[in-house]
Amino acid sequence: MTITQRQFNHLNEMGIKVWQQRTSSEEQLADNTNNSQASSQFIDPKFLTQHLLFTDILQSINVSIGEITITNNMIDLGLFNWQFIETESITFANSTLSTPVITAFENSVKLKKELWKIIQQKVLN
Repeated sequence: MTITQRQFNHLNEMGIKVWQQRTSSEEQLADNTNNSQASSQFIDPKFLTQHLLFTDILQSINVSIGEITITNNMIDLGLFNWQFIETESITFANSTLSTPVITAFENSVKLKKELWKIIQQKVLN
């Protein structure tokens, strides 16, 4: 059974997981959009809003949770896109911020500092 992107987004917002089979061309496209070999992670908006770091970043760039959109495992924040990838580093290229998953920041002061530094240098200036 196929569903539209809108239906998929609504189900995700309600917390209903939908399994999708990826074709090899979709996997190649996902790999080409990342600057590294790491694959992007699924993004759950409810999970993100439970993290103070994420809501602080939204406030710092003057964006509400209702203004963001999530497509292709990437958060569109208006000023830049944010994707979570399987890596331990933070990069910013082509208006896309690539970071480890949000839970990686909970116990890492170093990652938090690096993230805020990049946001201040690349986004807020």
